[in-house]
Amino acid sequence: MTLLDTIATVGLLFFLFMVGLELDLKEIQKSGKTAATIALSGIIVPFLGGVGVSTLIKKAFGLDTGLAPLIVFVGVPVAITAFPVLVRIMAERRVLGTKLGRMVIPAAAINDVCAWILLAIGVAIAGPSNNPATPAYVLICGIAFVTFMLAVVKRFMDWVAHRVNGQASVSEIYVVITLMGVLLSAFATDLIGIHSLFGAFVFGLVVPPEGTFAKMLIEKIEDFITVLMLPLFFASSGLKTNLGSINSGKGVGILFLLLLTAAIGKITTSVAVGLFFKLNIREAFGLGFLMNTKGLAELIVLNIGLDLNVLDEETFAILVLMCLILMFFTTPGLMAFYKPARNPVPYVQRKLEGAYRKKDEFRILACVYGTRSVPALLNLVEACRVTSKKRPVKLFPLHLTELSERTLSIINLSRTASQEGVPTQIPRSDDGIAVAFDAYSRISKVSVRLMSIVSRLPDMHYDVCNAAAERRATIIILPHNVYQKEDGTLEHVNNPGFKAVNQRVMQQAPCSVCVLVDRGPWSSTQLSDTTSLQKVAVIFFGGADDREALAFGCRLAEHPCVKVWVLKFSPAPGTAIDIDNAADLEFEHKRDEEALAPIKEAAIDGVSEAWQAIYYEEHTYEDDAVQAVYAVVRNAEFLLLLVGRQSIRHHNRDNSELGIIGDSLTNAGPEMKSSILVIQQHNSTFPQNDIQNHHSPETA
Repeated sequence: MTLLDTIATVGLLFFLFMVGLELDLKEIQKSGKTAATIALSGIIVPFLGGVGVSTLIKKAFGLDTGLAPLIVFVGVPVAITAFPVLVRIMAERRVLGTKLGRMVIPAAAINDVCAWILLAIGVAIAGPSNNPATPAYVLICGIAFVTFMLAVVKRFMDWVAHRVNGQASVSEIYVVITLMGVLLSAFATDLIGIHSLFGAFVFGLVVPPEGTFAKMLIEKIEDFITVLMLPLFFASSGLKTNLGSINSGKGVGILFLLLLTAAIGKITTSVAVGLFFKLNIREAFGLGFLMNTKGLAELIVLNIGLDLNVLDEETFAILVLMCLILMFFTTPGLMAFYKPARNPVPYVQRKLEGAYRKKDEFRILACVYGTRSVPALLNLVEACRVTSKKRPVKLFPLHLTELSERTLSIINLSRTASQEGVPTQIPRSDDGIAVAFDAYSRISKVSVRLMSIVSRLPDMHYDVCNAAAERRATIIILPHNVYQKEDGTLEHVNNPGFKAVNQRVMQQAPCSVCVLVDRGPWSSTQLSDTTSLQKVAVIFFGGADDREALAFGCRLAEHPCVKVWVLKFSPAPGTAIDIDNAADLEFEHKRDEEALAPIKEAAIDGVSEAWQAIYYEEHTYEDDAVQAVYAVVRNAEFLLLLVGRQSIRHHNRDNSELGIIGDSLTNAGPEMKSSILVIQQHNSTFPQNDIQNHHSPETA
């Protein structure tokens, strides 16, 4: 046990260092009165309840320890909130981007800092010395240590981070300096009389979280710490926990009393504070259950109390059991009480067909997986931007990141909660996506609101659809996970699991959806920097999706540098056609002709002012429609092809997010240089074989 505890403590030192990295002191300082009130009230009331329970425990079990350290080591686990566990629960239940999430994250961060301060005080007053001046001396030395770290060491680490930021890799000497700093800080606090974990945590706080230095550090050490070292601490805690020691009615009674004190004190106080800050009753109860989250921090405090002989074996087992029970009830309690409020603004414009000549806002939700898809996406948004101020474009970039078990993901989560729905301001220099959209917003004067989502891949489509409904998006743009390099070969740029995310978004989206396949020239030819005309084609067979592609093409035609060709393909006379329902064909054909009528009229009577950038051509095919399309567009030098996901003549039965035509064009040879935009109209037909197990975002 001694060897196991020693190795586990070394692992905890570096884990607490990473916890300190998660907390941004600047964000905590800017969190405001609301977060401070929630955090402090959620600590004070349960802690006061823990004072009474500590008195009962001392009398019931006849503990020899002093009452003051017992109050700290019983009150702290009852009162504090486990920040990393809380953030992960909020991410899995999709609460981060809500009003409740933006209120809870800074409050939990303040709570976390207060927990380690209380722990330092508890260790100081639980020391072996009987001299009453010793705890005061230890606390004074502790304050001096923190002051030195914030005034001197923080400036040195800022200098180190400045030297590293912007480099492709971090030099080994800076990693060694940082790791030695963790150990020296831990040694200093242990020498003072405060636990060594406090020193490692404070050193994490003084390392600047912005920039690439913190990310590089975590990437180098987190796997070794979280996969190998940290589980040893849980094993050690489990070996120390003897549930058989709770063998009396007094022990069971104390356990229930602790559960009531922690749950009622924490939840009731948080509910009252939430109602005071204008949360509804469901949001207030959600706040209460989230702030009552227990996890690793509580186990650390209890283990230190056991090592200092403040807690005996039975009291330790009771407190560990209390933390486990409360942790198990957090997620069910949140699900039972909290239901996110829906946007009260009516959601009307869900597709482009019939709306592209109206003077409404064109609201685009653009999903981004990485920096590779940003140029093509921004070029498409630029093409949609017209000179008329009466029909503005509003862009909502949505940065999607897979939720993993890595600590770096927790950092992204906590930052996501504070960024959600906030207009782009001065972005961090290490965030290439934020920098790109911020620059585009300033140059083009397009309204840009950057959002972020960190979610598990099986649930990510819910977040995308909810974001689209919340922002009342007209269309969702999804990047394809394959792009063509200069030599013509195709390369996967994202996790292949994102393809399934695209498919589920297209099945459940509350508006029209398109998938952008970047094959090179479209992203390299920036419309904002050119005056030459760029050719775009709409492939039209007929059907709802093709009409949506036509409406999108009409929008692009209003850009002064874009010329749009509408290429209508029809079967040659006598060609056999596989149609499931002739009545559907006749109805869709009528709507197709209504959509094409203005363009045909302009083509016959001459170019009109309204359609000055649109040209119309008709083509026929006999057996293979895909080859007919390829033969027309192969040498036509179109930068972008707009394709409906499903036409009335080509139903997509393979559940591909690109459809038959789009998939064939995407997988064409290197001589095919055109990028492809595959469009699906809202409420158009799509495969249903994967949707039975999912609720739509409107009913979820």
